[in-house]
Amino acid sequence: MSSLKLLIYALLSEQSALLSIFGTQPVWQRVLFFGAAHLLASVLFSLLLTASFPKRFISSRKGLLGLFFSFNFFVPVFGALGTLLLLLYFKWFLKEAERTEFSNVPLPPFLAESADLGSGMGEGGAWSRLRTLDLPRELRLKALLSVGTSSGHNSSRLLQHATGDSDDEIRLLAFNLHERQEQKIQQTISAELHELKTAETPELKASVCRNLAFSYWEMVYSALAQDDLRDFFVEQAAKYAEQALQLDAKNPALLVLVARIYLQKRDYKLASETIQKALSEGADPLKVLPYQAELAFYERDFKTVRRLLKQDATIRFRPGIGPVAQFWGTC
Repeated sequence: MSSLKLLIYALLSEQSALLSIFGTQPVWQRVLFFGAAHLLASVLFSLLLTASFPKRFISSRKGLLGLFFSFNFFVPVFGALGTLLLLLYFKWFLKEAERTEFSNVPLPPFLAESADLGSGMGEGGAWSRLRTLDLPRELRLKALLSVGTSSGHNSSRLLQHATGDSDDEIRLLAFNLHERQEQKIQQTISAELHELKTAETPELKASVCRNLAFSYWEMVYSALAQDDLRDFFVEQAAKYAEQALQLDAKNPALLVLVARIYLQKRDYKLASETIQKALSEGADPLKVLPYQAELAFYERDFKTVRRLLKQDATIRFRPGIGPVAQFWGTC
């Protein structure tokens, strides 16, 4: 049945319901005829309005049909007039216009490097996987590879732990990654030593000596050298750091490195003096704060340790020093 026929039948039914009120029949007959005609008109109006309603707004057709029927049946005449107005709106005034708040955005240019995914595993996750022996080998190998892409003392400890693993494949991979890290730093040291021989200007010599000092210290910090070899690298780091300071005496990063070397040698007095000098030359106070706290601990000045560690609110979340700061924060 077309919408036009539904509309005509609905109008005729509603008209008949209205005319029955003013008839000469007994009251009960007029009420009965009005109810029947009005019921039919309400059903027809509801079907018509539901069919004309935009499909994108219809989630439950039965519920929508019941809503329109209640509106037409319990509001005689005015419900029908409201239905007609809604039909006019949906049929002639509501048009599919382009939404102005939406627009087409061109795709960004494709970059090959954007598809590269990082290893995406922190030290804590890698450590827990390597220590869990009943995990699948594939997961433990991924954790080990994730550690191998990073550097530092904690990653070196993880690699050393993995070299004693019961799985031959994991143990060999750990040895290989550990050797790669050492070779990478050794190659840097060799290149810098060769460049130092050909350096002519004081600025270039200072830069090369600074790189050598940090490279030798990286061997110590990453625990890639042990026992006597570690002492050798500490002395080499101190040697080139002093040479760099002779050419660039106000470099705060070098001064902090020298202070860390003095801490390694347990020369706490010179370490404290060097840290103060580094701060006076513009070193970041938050970066030297852990070394100041370490010095205060060796001097048994525990109040200063607690005070220093409370100065940086983010130090509790750093790897390595974080648990220490949390411990002193609860003491």
